[in-house]
Amino acid sequence: MAFLSTSVGSSALGSGVDSAAGSVSGGPERFELVDEETSIGRHPDCNIVVDAGAVSRYHAKVVRQKDQFTVFDLGSRNGTFLNGQLLSGGQILREGDRIRISDIELIFHSDSVPEFASGGSAEMTFSGSSFGIVMVDDDSDSSRVVAPQVEFEKSGDGLKMRATPEAKLEALLKINRNLSNTLSLDSVLPGILDSLFSIFPSADRGFIVMETEDGGLQTRWIKTRQARDETETVRISRTIIRRVISSGEALLSFDAMQDSRFNSSESIADFSIKSMICAPLGDAQGNRFGAIQIDSTQGRGQFVEEDIDLLAGVAAQAGILITNAQMHEQALHQREVEQDLKLATDVQKAFLPQQQPDADGYAVESYYQAANHIGGDYFDYIQLADGKIGIVVADVVGHGVAAAMFMAKLSAETRFCLAGEPDAARAIEKLNDRMSELGVDRFVTFLLIVVDPASSQATIVNAGHMPPIWRHAGSGEITEPGGEESGLPIAIDSGMEYEAVNIQVEPGDVLLLYTDGVNEAMDAKDNEFGIEAIRQLAAKERDAGAIKDQIVDAVLKHVGDAPPFDDMCLVVIQRLPPPEAAAGPTPIDTVGNDDIDTALR
Repeated sequence: MAFLSTSVGSSALGSGVDSAAGSVSGGPERFELVDEETSIGRHPDCNIVVDAGAVSRYHAKVVRQKDQFTVFDLGSRNGTFLNGQLLSGGQILREGDRIRISDIELIFHSDSVPEFASGGSAEMTFSGSSFGIVMVDDDSDSSRVVAPQVEFEKSGDGLKMRATPEAKLEALLKINRNLSNTLSLDSVLPGILDSLFSIFPSADRGFIVMETEDGGLQTRWIKTRQARDETETVRISRTIIRRVISSGEALLSFDAMQDSRFNSSESIADFSIKSMICAPLGDAQGNRFGAIQIDSTQGRGQFVEEDIDLLAGVAAQAGILITNAQMHEQALHQREVEQDLKLATDVQKAFLPQQQPDADGYAVESYYQAANHIGGDYFDYIQLADGKIGIVVADVVGHGVAAAMFMAKLSAETRFCLAGEPDAARAIEKLNDRMSELGVDRFVTFLLIVVDPASSQATIVNAGHMPPIWRHAGSGEITEPGGEESGLPIAIDSGMEYEAVNIQVEPGDVLLLYTDGVNEAMDAKDNEFGIEAIRQLAAKERDAGAIKDQIVDAVLKHVGDAPPFDDMCLVVIQRLPPPEAAAGPTPIDTVGNDDIDTALR
């Protein structure tokens, strides 16, 4: 006996006077098609009464001709839909067809559905996969109805399944309850697909596809109803995913194999996809970054029009859950990066001198500040075999992790080259060759001063760096030796020749070495501190420590609250006067505050 059924009971449905459907129970309805014509509408004379304002008085009818049933729309105001498509004219009904009138859906059955023993349980096998079905008796109180979790419809291919609205609502609540506090993406993604398989029992496969940083597509999680061969290649239509992401609209196909939109999709043909839904994933701001697709390949049931809104709603919630999980993972990653940077900062500090060099008759002061956690500026004090001291200040182009790693290599190579070559210029040529061999797109401005505590002589080798500022104690004159003899920076090209410049450092003389992070330090208005200001400050004070402190204070005051522009490194070398001279009267400074203020301006 053919009949129409609803998946859940509705007070909007009733039986007409001439209907053979029987009484309305409030649960899932069943209307037997025994008459030649079964009318459906809002009028009380209809065989199936649909009491809703959006339904016409005489909305549709089902006509019986022997064992064939045809559904017609009766010129209704809002139309009649068959399997999601607007009905025009008559359409012969097949097993499982869905007739939608307003919010009511009627399912056509050509024969009765097998009954299961009440109060027990049964298990049915579909293509090798098992699904447990628990039947629960109604409570003795007729006002309470226990809704089934899965509805079965019979067809020529066997039983097909569809979750009840109650089951779908419960699954949606489960997604929110179980996943809202889940902060791991590897837990959120399978949890979403597990919940979708509860909402859509007819789904055989589910995919979550997300865009990569370079704009590609990556399948982040896959779920199949049956156990999948790990060697099997899963193919997903990129065209379908792209269409959904770009349009922002979910896509539903009742029969994907016959859908003209997918004629060129090999994945549809390869897997014989019978029905599919694909919905976009997006964050709270509406930025779309992926899609969810579920499809049916085993014929367990066909997705219906209302499912597209349901999956779109799940996808909207899933998008926020995924975004939250991604933000949490990014926060964890950022924390790890910060910990690594802190460790790198400690390691880099270990590369830098921890105390003044052991150079009798000289005072050496230094200051170092990286623009970020770690920097590319470098200074070092290197004790040479003949008792001399090599003092280096260098600046790797750029700053950050890459510059710091290059600086670490430079530090080791500098010590190696100076230890093996007594001639300072030849040692820097060897250093340049070894750093150039690395083939790294980096270069270094490099300044070396070798002082001899046993004499007044100092040797300068300059590889593209600013020359030292030399304040002569006797005259107060400021000069910058070695500027004209400067060669190319280190690691630009091998085979470079460098020239050494020898100077006589008298007691009280000061040599100031610095990187461009000092003179190019900018204030909030992008005004540089300037080399002239450094010269003026170097000329004002006699003590190396005081010179360093005054320059650093002036630079930091100039920068103010502006973020650091570059790494800053400063080394002040002073040849100390003999003890008897140090006890004498202090000469009057020849540079006044007005001169410094003028230089700073």
